[in-house]
Amino acid sequence: MYTLIEPEVIHHFFDDDATIVEMLHLILITNIKELKGLKQIFDAGDFEKTRKTCHKSKPTMLYLGATKVRSTLENLERNIPEQFEALYPAFLSEIGYLEAEISAFVNEVISRKN
Repeated sequence: MYTLIEPEVIHHFFDDDATIVEMLHLILITNIKELKGLKQIFDAGDFEKTRKTCHKSKPTMLYLGATKVRSTLENLERNIPEQFEALYPAFLSEIGYLEAEISAFVNEVISRKN
């Protein structure tokens, strides 16, 4: 059902459903939001902040079991500024799918509680 996240990994890191919902909500409003705004940071010429934003998001991908996204982040981070413009559209699309999967999983966890 999920192609980017691994529910088993999420359950491993976050013990109970309430914690899962809380942590995934925080990831959506912080990490995902920051990654979706990466282009604005890059366009402002702050390549170091662009790099740091990628770098600090990598551990979050481990908590989600999102190894493909983590790999994409690493590639993007390594190629700032040279290939950012070429790599970013596919990355942004992947982040959109990741956001949708996280939201769907949160809804699944909430529906189990009811």
